[in-house]
Amino acid sequence: MKGNLTIDNGNTSVKVVFFIGTQAVATNRFVRRDVRLLDRFISTYKPETAIVCSTASSKASHRIEQLVEERCRRVLHLTHETPMPIKLGYHTPQTLGRDRIATAVGAWLTAQRLDNACDVLVIDAGTAITYDLITSNGCFVGGNIAPGMALRFKSLHEHTGLLPLVKADGPTPVVGYDTETAIRSGVLLGMLGEIKSYIADLKLSHPNLMTFITGGDGKLLHSQLDDDSIIYYEHLAAEGLNRIYLYNQANEH
Repeated sequence: MKGNLTIDNGNTSVKVVFFIGTQAVATNRFVRRDVRLLDRFISTYKPETAIVCSTASSKASHRIEQLVEERCRRVLHLTHETPMPIKLGYHTPQTLGRDRIATAVGAWLTAQRLDNACDVLVIDAGTAITYDLITSNGCFVGGNIAPGMALRFKSLHEHTGLLPLVKADGPTPVVGYDTETAIRSGVLLGMLGEIKSYIADLKLSHPNLMTFITGGDGKLLHSQLDDDSIIYYEHLAAEGLNRIYLYNQANEH
């Protein structure tokens, strides 16, 4: 079965998606140290090619990349210099997270199919929550980076003497009635307010704005935002990675 493998080696986990053309066929997620799951995934789907986006550097990350090099005929490693469908207008592209590049490409190309006159805001709610703006003509302008949900819960626990580590599941009253709900509401409602405020501010200068949300906490946040204009897209980074690979494949001669 010929196809392309996208590997998003992130801060928290490794996400893999197998594509045939532009169609995602299979997905998986695993912790970095469990390379066996990647080996099994490759053995099952037998991709000929792969594209790797890595924001982590460790021995386990190197083992992942080595395995992909051994098992796939051709491997493309995403950097800011990789040819891609969008232009990077970021002042320091060498410091730009490769996952942000991949997600931006995925969001912009998806928006082009829906309404090519829209500027694009992509919110990636992972270990960090990033807000990135791509203009309708395909220029990555930049964005903001803030702590993600798990980091907020963890920092309140680790940098205080008595606050417990709270999980996201549970009630979020506007006024917390005990320490657990106070922390959960503070984190979740704070993030929702942050997202709504950022969108509102950006629409002042970019009124024709299409907003995507993705990432590990994207589904939860999307369900709480109650805004049908915001599009939840689970595998936006993988979509972008695959499209970058196809773009390079089409323009290699």
